[in-house]
Parts: sequence; C-alpha cells; structure tokens
Amino acid sequence: MKILVLALALTVLPASVALAQNAAPKSLLENEQISVREIKLAPGAKQPAVQRPNTFLYALTDGSIVFTPPGRKGYELTFKAGEALWLPSQETATSNESDKEVRALIVEIRARAPAAAKKGKPSKGTKGTKGSKKGGAKS
Repeated sequence: MKILVLALALTVLPASVALAQNAAPKSLLENEQISVREIKLAPGAKQPAVQRPNTFLYALTDGSIVFTPPGRKGYELTFKAGEALWLPSQETATSNESDKEVRALIVEIRARAPAAAKKGKPSKGTKGTKGSKKGGAKS
C-alpha cells in the first residue's frame, strides 16, 4: 500500500511547494531555463492550487506535505532529509499540516536549453569528404 501511495504521489506531486509558505523562497539561481530555490514551509502554511513546471525536490529536513489536486481528495507525502524526488508538472494546492518546518531545495525546469549552433554547413547525411564520389576515388 505504501508503494502505491508513493507512486501516486510521484505522478501528481507538484512543484507548488516552493510557494506554499509564509516567507518568500530564497532564490539561488534564476534564468529562462531553470529556477533553483530553497524553501522553508512553516507549520500550517497553505497555498491555493497553482500550476508548476517539472521539478526536482531535494529534502533538507524530514517532513510531510499534503497535496490536494483541484476537485480531488488530498494526500500526504512523507519524506526523509536527503531524499530526492521528481515532481511532474501538475496543478495542486499544498499545505504543511505538521507541527514542524519543512525545508527543501526546489529546482524548476522551465525550458530546454537551445540547441548549440553547429559550425559550417549542415550535413546532408552523406559520408566522406567534400568532392569524394560514391565508391571511392579513381586512381
């Protein structure tokens, strides 16, 4: 049963944890592709449902958080300090219904990095060097 609950949590677990607190998260890195923040989720803190991108969460403390997708029953996810979780993009309300603060690092994946520009002309799928003929050079 615990595995089923964890599997369900990992499929619908949102990154809205980063905003579900009383104080603003500490921004560690911010650009158009990624956001890295340290969060402190105070006891009793609540956040209304918010859509968030794919996220990596690294727990800094033991804790538990209640996630409530719109129109659905909430569920609690309990984790240990040092656990790493992948949180797919989802919409959900988040709350800390425990009596202790939860701290974590949140890495939100916003967009893929642009493809690196290739030097020279693009390949047309031919092998060999420019000017060579199929079947090899004549002697």
